[in-house]
Amino acid sequence: MALALLEDWCRIVSVDDQKSLMVMGIPVDCDETEIQKTLQEALKSLGRYRLLGKIFRKQENANAVLLELLEDTDVSAIPSEVQGKGGIWKVIFKTPNQDIEFLQRLNLFLEKEGQTISGMFRALGHEGVSPATAPCASPGFLAHLLGQALAHAPQPLLPMRYRKLRVFSGSAAPAPEEEPFEIWLEQATEIVTEWPVAEAEKKRWLMESLRGPALDLMHIVQADNPSISAEACLEAFKQVFGSLESRRTSQVKYLKSYQEEGEKVSAYVLRLETLLRRAVEKRAIPRSIADQVRLEQVMAGASLSEILWCRLRALKDQGPPPSFLELMKVIRQEEEEEASFENENVEEPEDGDGYGHWDHEADD
Repeated sequence: MALALLEDWCRIVSVDDQKSLMVMGIPVDCDETEIQKTLQEALKSLGRYRLLGKIFRKQENANAVLLELLEDTDVSAIPSEVQGKGGIWKVIFKTPNQDIEFLQRLNLFLEKEGQTISGMFRALGHEGVSPATAPCASPGFLAHLLGQALAHAPQPLLPMRYRKLRVFSGSAAPAPEEEPFEIWLEQATEIVTEWPVAEAEKKRWLMESLRGPALDLMHIVQADNPSISAEACLEAFKQVFGSLESRRTSQVKYLKSYQEEGEKVSAYVLRLETLLRRAVEKRAIPRSIADQVRLEQVMAGASLSEILWCRLRALKDQGPPPSFLELMKVIRQEEEEEASFENENVEEPEDGDGYGHWDHEADD
């Protein structure tokens, strides 16, 4: 990063990087006299300056020079490039508020992602960077440190695609900004399941969204078992804050679901599956017996032909109950066979039967 090189170079020679320029892309065969002549013409509006040094940049196969400005200069007067030998020479400089603007943009980005500078570098294994020390670190240093850490990371360390969870307290009278438990739990479960970071980081992230009784519960379960996983913590939240009424309701809705008039069996099974999955999520029906419960409810709640009922009965008696897709395949096959049989038995009208399209006019 060119700006980081400017900062480092100024630090080495002990000059103010806000009063210095770096010119890059100077051909190797361009001597100091040619460099001075070109810069004097291009930078004459900046007043007096002095040439502090020259280095060769292997990646560009070109030289760069560092200049110290000896007079107060309007930043807007500094050109971004100079026409010199071999083409364009780039001029690198810092604006007075560049560090602050960079940190503001970084903080704003991290805030939207539910992160902080200290949390970001803690996840990357750099405990020394904190909110107190980060403003003292140059943007070049922060960018270099972040890039270096990410380059050696075996997997993504920051959940940049996830936003911060809204607050959940578990209070009897929740505040307007709080999230209902079911919505909070759904979002937390998705992120905890997919987020590829250490369990300690997941639990710390969960705690940031908790207040009141919910935060107390988190402290309790971790005190009882310091090595408890984030998923196990969420199970504890289900037991304490989950709605028992919603479990019973989801179970009743499933068991009271029947095939409606004019509805195909396959359509009923598809509608039933949505209710079953909801009941399983509420733990109203154990996931381990979902296939069995599905088959029994279809046999009890659907208007089945004798052939289809026998096929489903055989599936129930022969062994492990079919999965949703396996059951749906059997039902769809039977529906297609029934439709095909009905079409074959539709009698085609004989020629001459019925009335013609044109009426015969009476003879005069």
